[in-house]
Amino acid sequence: MTSPTSYVHKGLSRRQALARLCGISALAGTGFAGTLSNFLTADAQTAGDYKALVCLFLFGGNDNANTVVPRETAAHASYRTARPSIALAADQLLPVSPAAPWTGPAIGLHPSLVGIKALFDAGRCAIVANVGTLTRPTTLAQYQAGSVALPFQLFSHSDQDQQWQTGLPDAVSRTGWLGRIADIIGPTFNPTGIVSPSMSMAGNAIIMAGERTVQYQMSSQGPLAIRALMDSEGLNYSLEAQRHYDALMTGERTHLLERGYATTAARAIRVAREAGAVLATAPTFEGVFPANNSLGAQLRMVARTIASRSGLRQTRQVFFVSVGGWDFHDNLLEDQAERLGTVDAAVSAFVAALDQLNIADRVTLFTASDFGRALQLNGRGSDHGWGAHHFVVGGAVRGNRVFGQWPEMALGAGQDVGQGRLLPTTSIDQYAATLGRWFGLSAFELGTVLPNLGRFSTQDLGFLG
Repeated sequence: MTSPTSYVHKGLSRRQALARLCGISALAGTGFAGTLSNFLTADAQTAGDYKALVCLFLFGGNDNANTVVPRETAAHASYRTARPSIALAADQLLPVSPAAPWTGPAIGLHPSLVGIKALFDAGRCAIVANVGTLTRPTTLAQYQAGSVALPFQLFSHSDQDQQWQTGLPDAVSRTGWLGRIADIIGPTFNPTGIVSPSMSMAGNAIIMAGERTVQYQMSSQGPLAIRALMDSEGLNYSLEAQRHYDALMTGERTHLLERGYATTAARAIRVAREAGAVLATAPTFEGVFPANNSLGAQLRMVARTIASRSGLRQTRQVFFVSVGGWDFHDNLLEDQAERLGTVDAAVSAFVAALDQLNIADRVTLFTASDFGRALQLNGRGSDHGWGAHHFVVGGAVRGNRVFGQWPEMALGAGQDVGQGRLLPTTSIDQYAATLGRWFGLSAFELGTVLPNLGRFSTQDLGFLG
């Protein structure tokens, strides 16, 4: 088994250098150079035991304070005092009533989250409170004294979204935690899979990269293809021209870089053709997903790929989708309402599609974002923060509950490191480990995927049954 330290970047491998130099990493398909040693438990290897994880990343840092909001009178007053002109009125909120052992204040969701509320009420959605990057459990006193190592470059977009994706806030890594999960799961569950178990519908994402797993990138329309070979207008659609192009792209080469390019190109061509042929027969879910909704289009392709799992020869799949534009320093009320509405419509449609496939209990969608935002008003918006609340959706979710420690939404409260920025009480390690355990990883494997996990006493938050 690969040691945890091998995930820390020490220089590019030959394969990675070739992919970057050739500029064709977007065409990479499966990338298994060998088989990892597997220590999966027997019950996780049950035949036909399909599962999928779907990461929904909100790039820019969603404002958590206006996403899940206290409704109780005193708690809402403290929240409103911190952000008077951008606070949501208590009667605007969509009330939710978390099941026991909830001891926090009455809470509600942003008014754009009508579908998410319905899923929460139906026990198919949970909230995980105050999640963020941590190197180890950290108290406010330790933060103020500087006695605990903190994540690199707190409150920085580029650093924090990378740390969310790598799961390593105190080290540089060339791999992400979903990619490392795919490294372990893929050889056992997808030994003859047509494509990588790690699939992105939103471009290159480090969270999907493994040591052996090369993420496969797709568009909302399907596999990315070399248009000269796949398009009916390419090369005048001449079979002879295509044969020559194939030979040019994939023929034997003696130079190291040429050989690497040819190998990657051959894989990309093969995977695009084979996966494209399988997906061409997948259900289209006409009328299920909203029109003019970019996230809905991504999740529609995820649903079609899940429907095609047998043809793709996969019993484990990991997906990445995203929506950008969440950096609400200004115009928070209007912009967040619009984007949360986009997410709500897309996720609701995705669940409806999974219900049509009768597989909702085998698929778990979860949200992630660079960071939360400061509670304090900056004028017409909010500044960069730290901890944030996240949603987990699926048939296996222990829904209608809030997991983790609910923070007091008030300036100067117990988790406030300044301006209402929340010191996280749940780490990404714990969040990811709970998802990974449901996906089939053993405790040993989780420690390999998440090297810092052992620093946290609670390693399963309990939001998946």
